[in-house]
Amino acid sequence: MKNKRGKKAQVFGLSFGVIFSIIIIIFILVVAGIAINHFLNLKKCAQVGMFIDDFQADVDSAWNSQSSSFEFSGSLPGSLDYVCFANLSESTNAHPDIVNDIDIYRQADANLFFYPRQNACDMPYHGIKHLDLEKITETKNPYCIAVDDGKVVIKSDKGFNEALVGLS
Repeated sequence: MKNKRGKKAQVFGLSFGVIFSIIIIIFILVVAGIAINHFLNLKKCAQVGMFIDDFQADVDSAWNSQSSSFEFSGSLPGSLDYVCFANLSESTNAHPDIVNDIDIYRQADANLFFYPRQNACDMPYHGIKHLDLEKITETKNPYCIAVDDGKVVIKSDKGFNEALVGLS
């Protein structure tokens, strides 16, 4: 009897070591997956931030010039559908789904919005300086530009005697 009991303890000890090793390997794989997912999300958020900074720099450059016409091309995460420019102090007349989504920012000093806002990395709106919102939102408020496979092209212009930059 004593001999059988010793063998059972030895077999149990070996299988415990194997089970413990498997648990450690699974833990390491889960932590690695979480870290990779976190870095991929950081990339998306960095794209949104860089888009805002680059667009503001191009608008500033156009605003500082006598007359300018440029085409801004930027990259955004593929989960965003539209980049919208809105004058929320005026009545809105286009894109009812987008209006419902961005209307909560009516009190914010913002004119650029990303739709859907849930995919904009806590940066769903931003205030771009030197834009002629009255001209931009003259026919459609908000004026939205589609994001196509993570790329968006925004055409802008500023006439010789104009104080602000418009979009075309």
